[in-house]
Amino acid sequence: MWFIFLQDAWVVLIAAMVLGAGLPILFAFGVKSIAWANGDLPGTPANRFGRVLAAALFSIIVFAVLVGLGYIVAHGLGYTMTFNGLIPTFTHK
Repeated sequence: MWFIFLQDAWVVLIAAMVLGAGLPILFAFGVKSIAWANGDLPGTPANRFGRVLAAALFSIIVFAVLVGLGYIVAHGLGYTMTFNGLIPTFTHK
């Protein structure tokens, strides 16, 4: 019985680390890369790659938020969300 509990606890811990700490860390790196792109960091010149990096990081965050909202809305309307690759699909229960 304890093995099943610990196995589920690891899943919850990993999800909490990815969603609870991972998305804010990506957001912080996105803000830092915008500062890098504008040359606002001390001792570093402006760099165009900072904008590309910021756009990539913020798009990952927006995708994660939209998937979370889609999951909540789908279950509220009686649908289930499954992933066939990267794109979520909605099917009626």
